[in-house]
Amino acid sequence: TATATATATATATRASTRALRRGALRRARAATTARRFDASRRAASTSNDGDGSDDADASDLTWGTFYGAANPPATYGTTGGTTKSLAKYSYDVPSSWVEEATTKVEKGSGGQDSRWVKRGSRGEEKAYLLTLNRAGQDGAAFELTDASLQAVAGALSEMQDSIASGRVTSRRDTEDGREYALFDVDADRKYTVKISIDNTGRLFAFVVTAPASQFNRDKKVLDRMVDSFRIYTSASQFV
Repeated sequence: TATATATATATATRASTRALRRGALRRARAATTARRFDASRRAASTSNDGDGSDDADASDLTWGTFYGAANPPATYGTTGGTTKSLAKYSYDVPSSWVEEATTKVEKGSGGQDSRWVKRGSRGEEKAYLLTLNRAGQDGAAFELTDASLQAVAGALSEMQDSIASGRVTSRRDTEDGREYALFDVDADRKYTVKISIDNTGRLFAFVVTAPASQFNRDKKVLDRMVDSFRIYTSASQFV
């Protein structure tokens, strides 16, 4: 009888231990599932922050004004712009975008004075400010014609492809007494380009671009950026 009782007790103990282990395993699995769900939710939130859904309405964003110096080609690799009193141009940028420094080639050969990229877009949605002079033609000035768009496209190879495969429309606008030409390039990668010529004959082009789906989704934001672009009178090209 004593032996039977001990056997029954041991059996019950083992069963209880197995039950406890199964319970612990279930709780561990539940905790793992919860952590995975939380991680997935955080990733989705991050993706939404970066995919432009938060940028659909420009009025919901925090904006700042970037003032550009349009310094000589040798001054590459810096960010931050300049002060309002020294600015050659300006445009508004939403807080969800980050500034990138230009390289020696981008600044020297491509004329990129400033560049911004939308956070989370993997560099696909971006804005440039290009300044161009008439190489080899001292004192020559650009004009607001289709040739000015081709000059900008010459510095941005992807734009050349979009112009060749897409449809280009243009319009003129006058703001603060200064004339601007605006070009829309409708292709798989879309562009809006706003161009003006300053009093020294130098071309300033503000370019926003993104793949068509992203561009259409964030159009209000991109339009506001383009609308805000202004250039200012200069004592000389680099003063």
